[in-house]
Amino acid sequence: MRIAVTGASGTVGRAFVKAAHDAGHTLLLLGRQRPVGMDDLAYYHHVDLDERGPAPELVDALKGVDVVLHLAARIDTNPKDDDAALALFNTNVLGTGYLIGLLGLAQVERLVVASSANIYDPRVEVADEETPIRPLSRTLYLTSKAAQEAYAREQCQTHGIHCAIARLSSVVATGDDIVTRLATKISCGEPVTLSNPEYGADFIALDDVVQGLLIIIDQKLEGDFNISTGKRRTLLQIVDIIAQRLKKSPQLRGVGETQTKDQGFPAIDCSRLRQRGFAAQPLAKVIDRLCLSLDPTPSEARKAPLR
Repeated sequence: MRIAVTGASGTVGRAFVKAAHDAGHTLLLLGRQRPVGMDDLAYYHHVDLDERGPAPELVDALKGVDVVLHLAARIDTNPKDDDAALALFNTNVLGTGYLIGLLGLAQVERLVVASSANIYDPRVEVADEETPIRPLSRTLYLTSKAAQEAYAREQCQTHGIHCAIARLSSVVATGDDIVTRLATKISCGEPVTLSNPEYGADFIALDDVVQGLLIIIDQKLEGDFNISTGKRRTLLQIVDIIAQRLKKSPQLRGVGETQTKDQGFPAIDCSRLRQRGFAAQPLAKVIDRLCLSLDPTPSEARKAPLR
């Protein structure tokens, strides 16, 4: 299968490209800059979703592509001003519409859009694909993703493109995520600040996300699909799991000092994709593997704030 990928230089994109190449797919990477270290895995063509215009060479490059995986997005969970907020919608919504227009010209038949499972109403215990979309925090970013979904469906219908939406829950085991940073600090004996210990989400390993995306692509699925574990964990629960695996007592600081209503996100049901063969690893297993890979040497680079 010939797959075009936007956002290939990102964390999920790099992992997907390697897995898809290993599975025998041919890859075309689309972006503003050529991703580093991927020349042996894929072809590359320039596209800038923020600077839209006629792109006949790109349309020619897309001809013969079976499916496009659209991972590129602007991620700004706390835009500081109107310009930053507008940039979210310019890239995530209008940029997606521009891409779909090019796919229509190239007669590409299928598109998979990577969205966020955190767009659901966080007040529910478990969210599935039919749960109301109602973000109560990070609202500008998450509503840009919800608008991206709606606009993608509309534009795909206009251009006769089959569309699937992949809603990813909170991705970990990336090398630079909250679970990895917590495990690293505890392993090094450094203090851990948990000002909001009840903040929680459905944390899923990067390789499981890639597995889910490949299932959606390989099986030519359409519609909305959550890629998640189905279980919610709080930061305090994660610290407890890490401490048990490392057999260390964490030095906790500031526990509960911040009085905030932001408790994070619900568990995300993935039954729809599980029926297609998807199976996420339990978070405890992911943490086990992560703890085995840790370097216990303290490093200044690892002291970034957790939240």
